[in-house]
Amino acid sequence: MALSSLLFSLLALVVALMALAITSEAGKIAIYWGQNANEGTLSDTCATGNYDYVNIAFLPTFGNGRTPMMDLSGHCDPYSQGCTGLSSDIEACQAKGIKVMLSIGGGAGSYSLSSNSDAKQVATYLWNNFLGGQSSSRPLGPAVLDGIDFDIEGGSNEYWGDLARTLKKHSSRGKSNKKVYITGAPQCPFPDAWLGNALKTGLFDFVWVQFYNNPPCQYTSGDISNLENAWKQWTSDIPAGKIFLGLPASSQAAGSGFIPANDLISKILSGILLHVIFANSRINNQTLKITAKMAGKLALSQALFLGSVILALLTRINAGDIAIYWGQNGMEGTLEETCATGDYDFVNIAFLPTFGNGQTPVINLAGHCDPYTNGCTGLSSDIKSCQAKGVKVLLSIGGGAGSYYLTSSEDARQVATYLWNNFLGGTSSSRPLGDAVLDGIDFDIEGGTNLHWDDLARYLSGYSKKGKKVYLAAAPQCPFPDAWVGGALKTGLFDYVWVQFYNNAPCQYSGDINNLENAWKQWTSDIPATKIFLGLPAAPAAAGSGFIPVADLTSKVLPAIKGSSKYGGVMLWSKYYDDQTGYSKSIKSHV
Repeated sequence: MALSSLLFSLLALVVALMALAITSEAGKIAIYWGQNANEGTLSDTCATGNYDYVNIAFLPTFGNGRTPMMDLSGHCDPYSQGCTGLSSDIEACQAKGIKVMLSIGGGAGSYSLSSNSDAKQVATYLWNNFLGGQSSSRPLGPAVLDGIDFDIEGGSNEYWGDLARTLKKHSSRGKSNKKVYITGAPQCPFPDAWLGNALKTGLFDFVWVQFYNNPPCQYTSGDISNLENAWKQWTSDIPAGKIFLGLPASSQAAGSGFIPANDLISKILSGILLHVIFANSRINNQTLKITAKMAGKLALSQALFLGSVILALLTRINAGDIAIYWGQNGMEGTLEETCATGDYDFVNIAFLPTFGNGQTPVINLAGHCDPYTNGCTGLSSDIKSCQAKGVKVLLSIGGGAGSYYLTSSEDARQVATYLWNNFLGGTSSSRPLGDAVLDGIDFDIEGGTNLHWDDLARYLSGYSKKGKKVYLAAAPQCPFPDAWVGGALKTGLFDYVWVQFYNNAPCQYSGDINNLENAWKQWTSDIPATKIFLGLPAAPAAAGSGFIPVADLTSKVLPAIKGSSKYGGVMLWSKYYDDQTGYSKSIKSHV
């Protein structure tokens, strides 16, 4: 093959792979729109197909008794209700699958919150005027926005967490029954001076960090170290759904921090594997696109390198995690040994099967230790060892056999208080697992009643504001909706949902993937969780039905479901059975 033909073929492959990488569910582009009348209409913006999120900028006046007011810089006049015509544009964007948020704050405005009550009032205003509530004077018309973006760059740093919590409570309420997405745009110096505390709540779905106009943490003259170090801190210390790299779309869009496309592709994306947000939609086409002109200038070595970078991106772009249940067989090894295998990203300690309705909570670890004599406190060092390896450890409550249910919202509150004080960040003189602080609570509810699990989730989630995020997980059965936690899952408070695709013939794999695939699509489209996992038995003996041979899982099932943005990986029951088959090791590179 001639060199020119080889180069052409390589470049064609690179362009195709880049298109796939950009449009993949795992890598998305967000844009701010509204601050330049020459940037085209909102409908035109969405019609380009370039963006997955649009932040309407800004609502720069609100809080502390101020009358809220929008400023869309020439697009329309909010004082005469002239922006209501944007409703059709918003709905056109949403019809294309684009999430549209209202950005509050901005670099120039008059905004602050004076109290928790003030935060609640602002949240009520936003709900009624832009989200799923009702008002006779909605500035953008009847369209229901997808969420609120916090671009807080002044005022004070107080009560933004309260605003986020109050807004989040509106998820799945109102006629639209939509999740309320919460996003933030902090500056890259860590922690952010304005939103630092609010971001610790774990309520933010997307955080687009502004890596520009901040020399200590932005890319400078070919040196990636400052940006990379800041990126690592943001992604390790902020419990958000996704972290985005915030960039100016041209050198004129910011005072500093613009990254040439070639540097972004070859140096930065290859190092941090992230998402991209651009600061100005008018000049977006100048960045992150391999045009024919650019491709023609690439040397063969550059093309090969770029191809390898993108292939690496694609290899990891949909990489999932493996969750395991541990605790129900004394022959499955210790918790510390479980984490030391390197096979698991989450371990659910199973179970706390007795609680609620005035019952004394009791943990049951089936031979590992005796909770009645405080014999399980020694697990504290194992838990800390797991967490030091980056493994999240959760307590699973419920199980297939137990005595548990909630009689009221107050009962749910009491159970949440018990869990907080005895397993999470609270204090108690009789912590069953010692002083280790677990990462969260897993709801494996398979009996009792279906009432008040949503209340329990809200109370537990509320503890995230006290410091360490409380992760919430659940293990529903695959028939949709789940008979026990179906209502709770609609709250949008669950971080991980490992759906049990076994012991349920109508929605499990049985040589034919159709039932499982259809159920998967319903779960990922209708449940507002951060990540959905495919729950499987790790061996044929681990369940009555639903075991999937490794070859079928890797060649048929995973390729069919991994395209979802909510794909999180695979959950296995259980560590004991995984030891017998080596299932996790066999699938890990494919998950």
